[in-house]
Amino acid sequence: MKINEYLVCQKAGKYLLFGFICCFHPRTRRMVGATWKAIVLVALFMFCPGDDGLFHSLYKRAQVSVPHKGDVGKPLFLTPYIEAGKLKEAKTKSLVTAFSGLNVKSYAGYITVNKTYNSNLFFWFFPAQVDPAIAPVVLWLQGGPGGSSMFGLFVEHGPFFVTSNMTLRARDFPWTTTLSMLYVDNPVGTGFSFTTSPQGYAVNEDDVARNLYSALVQFFLLFPEYKDNDFYATGESYAGKYVPALAHYIHILNPNPMMSMKINLKGIALGDAYSDPESIIEGYATFLYQIGLLDEKQRKYFQKQCDNCVKYIKEEKWLKAFEILDRLLDGDFTNNPSYFQNVTGCPSYYNILQCMEAEDQNYYGTFLSLPQVRQAIHVGNQTFSDGSEVEKYMREDTVKTVKPWLAEIMNNYKVLIYNGQLDIIVAASLTERSLMAMKWKGSQKYNQAERKVWKIFKSDSEVAGYVRQVGQFCQVIVRGGGHILPYDQPLRSFDMINRFIFERGWDPY
Repeated sequence: MKINEYLVCQKAGKYLLFGFICCFHPRTRRMVGATWKAIVLVALFMFCPGDDGLFHSLYKRAQVSVPHKGDVGKPLFLTPYIEAGKLKEAKTKSLVTAFSGLNVKSYAGYITVNKTYNSNLFFWFFPAQVDPAIAPVVLWLQGGPGGSSMFGLFVEHGPFFVTSNMTLRARDFPWTTTLSMLYVDNPVGTGFSFTTSPQGYAVNEDDVARNLYSALVQFFLLFPEYKDNDFYATGESYAGKYVPALAHYIHILNPNPMMSMKINLKGIALGDAYSDPESIIEGYATFLYQIGLLDEKQRKYFQKQCDNCVKYIKEEKWLKAFEILDRLLDGDFTNNPSYFQNVTGCPSYYNILQCMEAEDQNYYGTFLSLPQVRQAIHVGNQTFSDGSEVEKYMREDTVKTVKPWLAEIMNNYKVLIYNGQLDIIVAASLTERSLMAMKWKGSQKYNQAERKVWKIFKSDSEVAGYVRQVGQFCQVIVRGGGHILPYDQPLRSFDMINRFIFERGWDPY
């Protein structure tokens, strides 16, 4: 696609999306339903010329390499500038300029979170396209463990996506329209984030939270204009552990008068969240049988293995529990396919309707290997890690729960827990199974609450999903989507996250 053709499409999309934002923005919250729907339909069908850990195997398929030719620039380490008070210089250096033709402002670079072990987290930040001065700042963390948040950026809800010919095209309904999105490769050793010492890797969620908190404090020092904006921590899959761990860490430190900065945490959002392994594992065999992926004999075997896994979890024999789970579902630490793959024939467990992930979910890997891209985002010749080392260090953590932390967050902040209806590995029914057993201040009302049908527009014949709400807690099941929900259902995901953050309710427009 020629750059001028792209700009015409991108500019048209921006104006169409502005109408979309009016529904959510606190300054202009009224729009006639018919007009609103027309805008959305035009945006969806707008034509542009051109070519169209536990869960981390999805991210391994995107191969990112260091090019042998071309100027990749040097990695940009921002912590020395921040500590020296050279904030303006640091911000200028971190500006991503190579994509300025796309009219999307962004910043990228490294933040050092542990000098002793030279541990550094890579971030890519996109101020909201509409009213960035007051838009909430939203941290996005990928799953894994060891999945790069560049997947979320390029495949799920960032401002653009990569085509097969390595050009960028504007995404319909990117979250960056209304929200200032902060994508971080987490934990250390994931994607472009790295450490030069084995001791720099996280081995549990305390390590993850501590490093992320350090990165956030430095981020808000670098961008003080966003410090007082509402802050949300979000993520999917294994980030169902990272996010509650970080939020709980912030919750504990914010009241401390000795802390130099208070992070304005308002809530969290978890997609297909692997927060409580025990309750999920207990329900796997029955769920897989009910959707036809196991027969009765296979179900009995699967259930027996899951029972043994849960037994080891209760005994805190974490590695034994992990080994059973790995053999059942992943095969990452064996030389053979997992039991799940052998009996279903499907290497992927992210969508009931698909045995393989879509090819275009891997294009971003080649794009990030281009020298001009590496130079633009300030990573230089730094190796992009597929998460194997991270998973190795996090093996014991894989089967541990963060349920007590999540309950504490649910007691004090806004919480959205959502599932794609078609997900297998963290199915909606398994999430609900965990929620039903969770003890928090709204648990009794939650167990009694009626689920309501959610449509985006009153005139819609299609149902977007289902919502159960108790106070500040929302549980959402999105129809037609799998584990990678924003990829499968971009409009519904956009509508969902905006309704939650801007407190628009769940009635149709």
